[in-house]
Amino acid sequence: MARLTIIKEGDPLLRKHSKLVTDFSPRLHTLLDDMQETMLHANGVGIAAVQVGVLYRMAVLLTDEFGIVEIINPVIKTAKNPRVSSEGCLSCPGISGRVRRPHLVTIDYQDRDGKSHTQTFHGRDAVCCGHEMDHMDGILFIDKLQN
Repeated sequence: MARLTIIKEGDPLLRKHSKLVTDFSPRLHTLLDDMQETMLHANGVGIAAVQVGVLYRMAVLLTDEFGIVEIINPVIKTAKNPRVSSEGCLSCPGISGRVRRPHLVTIDYQDRDGKSHTQTFHGRDAVCCGHEMDHMDGILFIDKLQN
């Protein structure tokens, strides 16, 4: 596995919409492995592909309930229990703030082999999921800061 460079806020790539993943080849598996290594080395709990310069709709999450979860082409089916909580971002080092997000989300997604799944995330895991899915649409948490 390799550690990738994390793109920082101000890079226009972070504001682009990511594309659907259609090729579930070993190359994709390597990218997911490298994203995981990069996230863990940076002490993160989530990283989207765009944060390492790849415009694919996918992310790696470090969840409390399920451990490492790779979400590819995720779609939110249910979002409930919105709350304001503190967030940070690997692409915005040194910045944290309060953001309102659902604390229960159910998503449909694919795994690294293209198999479909439905999963419900709670609490911090739901916040992380929403945060990373925002990256796929060019949205940063700093765009949603609350007072």
